[in-house]
Amino acid sequence: MPERRHTTAQIESVLRELRGVCGARVVADDSGLIQEIHLLVEADRNPKQAVRDVESALLAHFGIHIDHRKISVAQKGCASKPSEPLRLRWLDSQVAYEGTRAVVTVLLERNGTVYRGAAAGVRSSTQIPRLVAAATLRAVEAAHGLHERFGLEDVSTATVVGGYPVAVVLVSAVRDQGEDLLVGSALIRQDPLRAVGLATLDAVNRRVGAFRSDMEPTGGAVAALPTSENAPTNAK
Repeated sequence: MPERRHTTAQIESVLRELRGVCGARVVADDSGLIQEIHLLVEADRNPKQAVRDVESALLAHFGIHIDHRKISVAQKGCASKPSEPLRLRWLDSQVAYEGTRAVVTVLLERNGTVYRGAAAGVRSSTQIPRLVAAATLRAVEAAHGLHERFGLEDVSTATVVGGYPVAVVLVSAVRDQGEDLLVGSALIRQDPLRAVGLATLDAVNRRVGAFRSDMEPTGGAVAALPTSENAPTNAK
């Protein structure tokens, strides 16, 4: 049975959404049959798994069975730092209060270096999760040498999937080429604020590596709103 006709642009768009894929190019013949697929993936992505992901995606989205021999995978890496983890890891968050205001500080870690971000706002139960997400974005920017590249669009801790509470975070990412909307999620197990932080990382961790640095990253850097510089120490 011949493959159904789909444009190479449609197929490439789906492949670029796969985990760890930085770029994709599809070569088809005049009848629309795929002849070659070329992928560029992150250094920590297993090439064999990437090929299996392509096979599954083509079958699920387009009903296309592809011979794995038509798929080539190149890894994006840094020879000088082969063992450096690519993803930031959540460490902790702290909430400090001063009158009607709250200051949230978030700590992230990568390769033994801790990065700190902070955000301040009104002391209210609905605003604290938003401050956690905003502080997480500031810490991500500090770790990657970025300045005001991510904006917080929305946070929800009331979403339920399969009977389980889930934190969902929507982030806008501004690049030279335009603006993207990113979404991340995490199960709320015990600490809702930790889940919000993890959901924020889930939204941006895969994409942040494609941003060109605005400055040199600094360990333990604070990227915060001006009002957070004199944050009190009575953390929650």
